[in-house]
Amino acid sequence: MLRHTFLARAPLRARHLAGALIILGSLLTAWTLGLTAPGSGGPAAGTVTVTLRLDGTDRQITTQAACVAELIASQGLALGPQDEATPDLNAPLSAGMLVVVQRVTTATLHRRVEVPPPTITRVDPRVARAVVLHPGRPGLADALVEVTYRDGAETGQRVLSQTVIRKPQPQIVVTGSGLPSRGTPMLMMEATAYDPGPRSCGRYASGRTAIGMKAGKGVVAVDPRVIPLGTRLYIEGYGVAVAGDVGSAIKGRRIDLGFGTYAEAIRWGRRNVRVQILD
Repeated sequence: MLRHTFLARAPLRARHLAGALIILGSLLTAWTLGLTAPGSGGPAAGTVTVTLRLDGTDRQITTQAACVAELIASQGLALGPQDEATPDLNAPLSAGMLVVVQRVTTATLHRRVEVPPPTITRVDPRVARAVVLHPGRPGLADALVEVTYRDGAETGQRVLSQTVIRKPQPQIVVTGSGLPSRGTPMLMMEATAYDPGPRSCGRYASGRTAIGMKAGKGVVAVDPRVIPLGTRLYIEGYGVAVAGDVGSAIKGRRIDLGFGTYAEAIRWGRRNVRVQILD
């Protein structure tokens, strides 16, 4: 009673101030207790904050949507028939989730494409490991392709039809069980020399070895019972070579070294060398 009497007798400005203090105290109490009046702008029950990535740009969204499809619809987005959403459209939303929407389009174009070379494999039981006789060459074709774009960037293509302009040249590989190398990987051998021409290989020389390799520097003839064909070697005074040929006179620990010309072969002559087996 005394309090009301005091307010009644106080000046008008003082009464307004006292009323404001009472209202402020009520608001502070409600804030301390975590109470927010409806419509005050605070987070409503069931809301989550997620990240939406669209066109490569991320933005934070606070939403009451329950799943990815509802989130996309709430943003006024319409997915095209090929567009993709990650996670799945039916996936429930959770706080902190990243939702990615990719715009996917396709276009049909004419392009020049490579035609991969086929591989022809020849079997020779004397070969220790596979040897590529010819690497082949890709062909060329005029192709009708379906190109896929994601967010404007090309991500793949599918050939629908093609017309070959240049045929590919096949890759030729010789392989076989071969014979396992025995003994030490370092051998002392008697080395002679030859060139691919008729003076070294006779009038019917073709320039090719017994297993089809092109004869010359770096290709040597061996006895496959000592060094399996296809074995890589390091030969003292000669360098790295491949055992790619045989010869009627090449028996035991003899090796015939290939050279590009007859003059080079003559300069080598005949000598004893150390031969290291590399593989």
